[in-house]
Amino acid sequence: MIALLEIRRRKVQFGLIALVVTLISYLVLMINGLGVGLNLLAGSALKSFDADAIAYSRQSGLSVIRSELGQQTTDAIAANPGVRAAASLGYVAANYRRSDGSVKSAAFLGYDPGTIGEPPVVAGRRLTEADADGLLADSRFLRAAGLDVGDEIDVTIRLETRRFVIRGEIDEGAFFFQPAVYLLRSTWRELKYGGADPATPVASVVLLKGANLPGRLGDGFEVVDKDTAFASIEGVSGQQSTVTALRAFGYVIGSLVIGVFFYVLTLQKLPQIGMLKAIGASNTFVLRQLVIQVVVLSLVGLAVAVPLAAATDRALARLPDSVPIAFTTGTFVTTSTLLVVTALLGVLVSARQVLKVDPLIALGQQQ
Repeated sequence: MIALLEIRRRKVQFGLIALVVTLISYLVLMINGLGVGLNLLAGSALKSFDADAIAYSRQSGLSVIRSELGQQTTDAIAANPGVRAAASLGYVAANYRRSDGSVKSAAFLGYDPGTIGEPPVVAGRRLTEADADGLLADSRFLRAAGLDVGDEIDVTIRLETRRFVIRGEIDEGAFFFQPAVYLLRSTWRELKYGGADPATPVASVVLLKGANLPGRLGDGFEVVDKDTAFASIEGVSGQQSTVTALRAFGYVIGSLVIGVFFYVLTLQKLPQIGMLKAIGASNTFVLRQLVIQVVVLSLVGLAVAVPLAAATDRALARLPDSVPIAFTTGTFVTTSTLLVVTALLGVLVSARQVLKVDPLIALGQQQ
């Protein structure tokens, strides 16, 4: 086949083109991976909740920071028609000390064992009602802090420092751009309010399972789905707008560069195309050879860029403070498809020039 034969005989030129496709594809993939990673950092723990809906204080504006619910309100939420299961959950941000002595912040979530608010444990053991000093820490939290199951950790809040023991490891991700750490709800109330006085709030939100719950309003509470709750996290909307703009620019610029590159490559080959026509080659045959070359070069570039992006993700994940980059199958498929289609469009745009090539003129240019 002429298309593949030309690639084999002009290895350097086509190798450089494949390198350009690889670099642009890698850049676009990393921009998209950054968007996915930031979303996970903002609230992957929230998306992991075993719940169909989340109830907030009606005065909080769907802010988990400002949402505070009393016992009477949480009971009313759980008593709503259609609610199959409910679990009160508390949130507070507190500082902890790493093994290297540095101080960082984490999202401490208070839950009740045996409810839908309890996260699955991947190592160590679950908390019991007797574990007032116990924590369940996310895997990334442990790696970044240099800690392991069984280690002690100092947590500071309200000018007080309290020592906890990490009883189990979980894989719940992050909440409010902080690693997620779970503890008993009674302990959470002591951390946040200084005690379990009946007058203090008993939860920040309530997790709910059941049908047709989002949109319900009650005396002091409102219920939304998890997507709405995620979008309401402070900073998420602005972050998503920025990331969406970056992804759009990445797609547009990357696609234009690749498309123009193949367009120019096609125009440079007009004399050779004229010679093919002079010996009887049809326009369809010529265009088919060009399309084959574009597809082969695009696939070669993507075949290098996709594993390279995945390897970069794994390498960055090993860092103590990992860069928020993550990939999904959809990210790879969408990016690869768009870049291949754009490269093909670059060839099709130049098809008009190919169809207009006069064999006699082209042969004269070769002399």
